[in-house]
Amino acid sequence: MNPIENKKLKFAQDKKYIKDLQLGENAEGYYQVLNISKKTKRDGSAFLAIELKDKTGRIPAKIWDNAEHYFKILKEGDIYKIAGYVNEYMNVKEIKVDSLRTISNMDTDFDRSDFQEKAGFDTTQLFDDMMKTLRENISNPMLIRIVDLFEENFSDRFKTHYGAQKIHHAYMGGLLQHTYSIIRSAIFCAEHYPGLNKELLLIGALFHDVGKLFEFNIAPTVDVTIEGGLLGHLVIGNSKFMEIKNKIPGFPDDLSCKIQHLIISHHGEKEFGSPEVPKIPEAFVLNLLDLLDSKLKIVEESVTGVETKGLFSDYIQPLGRRLYVPPRLP
Repeated sequence: MNPIENKKLKFAQDKKYIKDLQLGENAEGYYQVLNISKKTKRDGSAFLAIELKDKTGRIPAKIWDNAEHYFKILKEGDIYKIAGYVNEYMNVKEIKVDSLRTISNMDTDFDRSDFQEKAGFDTTQLFDDMMKTLRENISNPMLIRIVDLFEENFSDRFKTHYGAQKIHHAYMGGLLQHTYSIIRSAIFCAEHYPGLNKELLLIGALFHDVGKLFEFNIAPTVDVTIEGGLLGHLVIGNSKFMEIKNKIPGFPDDLSCKIQHLIISHHGEKEFGSPEVPKIPEAFVLNLLDLLDSKLKIVEESVTGVETKGLFSDYIQPLGRRLYVPPRLP
């Protein structure tokens, strides 16, 4: 018997989305399977750690039985009918999967719109606001043309792309939200520190993560591309800027070099993936603003909606610490 095809599952009459799942209850419904990883139990046998997703969120899950079989036939990005139980591991809710199978024509309650992710804000309006803000703060005709060409070449994908694969802003519109946040902070910094070249800083902020459009795909699942895996988004982003810049006759070489420097140095240190470290004031600012926005988003995502039995979260790897979680009011 093929357990993925023939296992008969009984489902609750009312489907629950991931955001509504509570500890101690059955988790029964349709879920997209992501991030499949085979691991080893203490007794040497295998189990699978996976992630389940619908339009309301994601939740980790584990398959303890038939792991070798499921590892061979499960496909990341596919949707399955799953039955399991919501429990807790290290203060994080997860699903213990009891059984799953592929979707059939008999599943009349299956709704594909449950897996069509939507941004939590108006991405078109936010993108238009970002472009308007840039044009209001840039006077150099060459840089205005850079902004125009950015919009012509990247607007559709930039509105919907994730800001990262997992760690921060990893949702539809996240890249746009992260970039616009840095642009607004850059304007504040340029006003506070008048020695900064605001227009150079703004173009660096606009392009700093554009390489992520090509580093990883977001559909049908978040998956790194060969270009992303071999080059990374800093190198890719720099090449995309050069493609845009080369369409503008007479673009100054020194200005081009400084913009490239901002793009390739914005991770701050070579050990964090930057081919070069910041060497001009605007590069220092861009690196720090990128860190500020990404880390505050990690903090927000780590404590929002989290229930703990104490005052502190589980250890959060990207931050290297546990976070204080304010008690919920009754």
